[in-house]
Amino acid sequence: MRVIVLCILCLFSIASCNQVNRLEPIEPEPVPGKVIEQIKQWYPNAENMVFKPLLEKLVWEVKFDEGADKYSTLADSTKIWETYRFSSENPPSKLLTLVGNSAFKGGTFSANRDQIGTVAPDQRNRLIYNLQGNDYSFNWVLVDNRIAGAAFEETLYWILYEDMSVLPQQTQTYIHADPNIKFVSVEVKISLNYTKSYNVLVSFDKDGVKTYANLLFNEAGDIKWFSRAFNEPDDPNSLPNFDELPDAIQEYIDASPELAGFTTQPVIGMKWMGEYRNAKCYTLRYLNNTTFDFCDLQFDGEGKLVNKSYFIYFQ
Repeated sequence: MRVIVLCILCLFSIASCNQVNRLEPIEPEPVPGKVIEQIKQWYPNAENMVFKPLLEKLVWEVKFDEGADKYSTLADSTKIWETYRFSSENPPSKLLTLVGNSAFKGGTFSANRDQIGTVAPDQRNRLIYNLQGNDYSFNWVLVDNRIAGAAFEETLYWILYEDMSVLPQQTQTYIHADPNIKFVSVEVKISLNYTKSYNVLVSFDKDGVKTYANLLFNEAGDIKWFSRAFNEPDDPNSLPNFDELPDAIQEYIDASPELAGFTTQPVIGMKWMGEYRNAKCYTLRYLNNTTFDFCDLQFDGEGKLVNKSYFIYFQ
């Protein structure tokens, strides 16, 4: 069952989208006519369009009205990536029940919206969830009138590319410096405050087996974290490769009230120090033993938080 949950929740990170509470209208860079044509093709009565460039000259966030409805979409010159319609209704009772029974209860929801184009009886919704004073984009999926999973983090958009040209030059240089790894794709992550990070998937040969790993870079192109594939042992039940958390990480955990009652386990899948090219980073999974909700955290070598994702377990 846990494997099924994880497979469903992984869908959230594939071209999923959420809307921040407010978007300040700005004068965008010139928008290609083909981008406007994409909007008009699917929404011929769209009006009051506001464009915000997310990837320079590539992808735009577009807010628009069509009649009494308000929409938000991602578009480029060739397609519509995804579209959500804002809803004036409160979050569905099924969702409120799920969260109310989880370890992450107590927050407040806003900016409820429905994804357009999902196939019945499936339904995807995106909201903003404020927990302990922090905003997160909250994603949940309803399948056959049953909640199939819920997850939330600070990422607003995920944009997948198989072209290195979207990466900062510093990041490209870093990847090319290791002849043993091969670029596969990049997931551009746009946060709630519209800062970017780059989750790069690479492959390499490890004892004759093609292996994949992730490298996470900040907006400036600096490496901040990498997955444990570079130095993990073959046995998934091996012990972690360090005894105590660095002080900075422990202080962060202690100052996170939403993780009260959560623990990690002494196996590499839940606690590992990655090592690659004379750098270190940390990957942790904290689990609530009562509700089985969990939180994944990634820290850089200095113990500074790089990313965190929360998952609500369903039964």
